[in-house]
Amino acid sequence: HPGNICTVQSLITTFSSLASFSWTIIIGLHILLTLVYQSEWCMTTISKVLAHCVSWGLPFIITMVGAFKNVFGEDLSISSGPWCWIRGCLKNMEIVKWMTITGKGWEIATYIVTAFLYIYLKYYMIKRRRREHAPDLRYSQISMHLRDDDENYVLLWFVLYLLRIWGTARYGIFVFRVIHGKDVYNFDETDMVLMHLQSIGDSAQAFCNCLLFCVKDTTVRRGIWRNLCWRERDRQLRDYNQIH
Repeated sequence: HPGNICTVQSLITTFSSLASFSWTIIIGLHILLTLVYQSEWCMTTISKVLAHCVSWGLPFIITMVGAFKNVFGEDLSISSGPWCWIRGCLKNMEIVKWMTITGKGWEIATYIVTAFLYIYLKYYMIKRRRREHAPDLRYSQISMHLRDDDENYVLLWFVLYLLRIWGTARYGIFVFRVIHGKDVYNFDETDMVLMHLQSIGDSAQAFCNCLLFCVKDTTVRRGIWRNLCWRERDRQLRDYNQIH
């Protein structure tokens, strides 16, 4: 049934988006604590377990609460582009509330936290490079627990802003219309343009994250290539043994 498919898709995208926001913040905090404060706590088992519990557990709880309240379904493209999310048949204030709880509130919080982290880390590195007269100073030279590739994760925040800001703008327009009692289903030209940009941006985030985490990361890229080569070598060895 199309309604059930829409609900399942809403559950999956809500959980995955919340998990993505959580991991984005945790990665930023990890870099901050390790680089600036030289903290060893981020390397402990308990910190890793806690990070996984928060980044997977909290999104799961929020998603399940939304499912229990039956708020997921066809949203009539109010603020999610082509995807299903919060049911459009709910009252407008209910839609705003659940949009905030199950996504946009956490997304905006991620914008704020990562913007602060970027400014703080940038200021710290500039000050450190000037003090040590080392304009090319890298993360790995400051902390043994960081790699040069970890600096690429800062780019993840800009990718997040660039791809998801359109949906956040539509969320703001929707909230404005609800507060001022305007027709929330009347899509003007600006909202239509933002909807198309959101449709591209929200769908492209996972692909861009894959490029940063897998393709651009030297350690991960070499690991993938090594495993592929080992499998090919094992297959050739099995074929050789069967022939002989």
